[in-house]
Amino acid sequence: MENKIKKHLESIFIQLIENEKIVFAENKICSAWDSVLKEWIDDDAMTLFTRKGGETRGTKVSNSHSRKIITTDNTPAHWVFKNLVLSKSKIKKIDVQSLLNKNEFPIAFIRKKNEYETLIGKMVADKNTRLNEQGWKLAHITPIALKRGQNISLQDYKDHHYNFLSLKNMYLIDKSYSGIAEVKMFNDIVANHKY
Repeated sequence: MENKIKKHLESIFIQLIENEKIVFAENKICSAWDSVLKEWIDDDAMTLFTRKGGETRGTKVSNSHSRKIITTDNTPAHWVFKNLVLSKSKIKKIDVQSLLNKNEFPIAFIRKKNEYETLIGKMVADKNTRLNEQGWKLAHITPIALKRGQNISLQDYKDHHYNFLSLKNMYLIDKSYSGIAEVKMFNDIVANHKY
């Protein structure tokens, strides 16, 4: 039965590709961004992101091992995909650094009442960054959830930040079919297609 389901999912995947209902970053864009992302992660002076639902965005993680790590929603991944893939912008580490220093890197879609002190400047995305408003869901191929508890190492945060923002680990899918992007077997098919 599992093989039959997989064949059906493969067929659906092909149909989505052929009808331009899925968007991937080109390999050269993925590679260029990967280099910048690794430089970002290796620079201890630069803020890292952790995607945590239900928490106040822009809050510094308390057990962050002296590295500044702040909570976000999925906005940073949307920003990366929108700017690098859809708008074809060239982003360097110095550009990211400048955005972070000026509180202009968007980390949330909306500002809740309790976030006026943590989401300042342009940390709330404009509507052009919200790909779901343009009919897309941004999906991660490999789940990016950070393990729970207090024993989270700095390397865990770095790995999470990389998986969260790597173009190699994300794609857009038409919102009408977004539920399928939550299915592991489908994402395994996506991963095999990409690599």
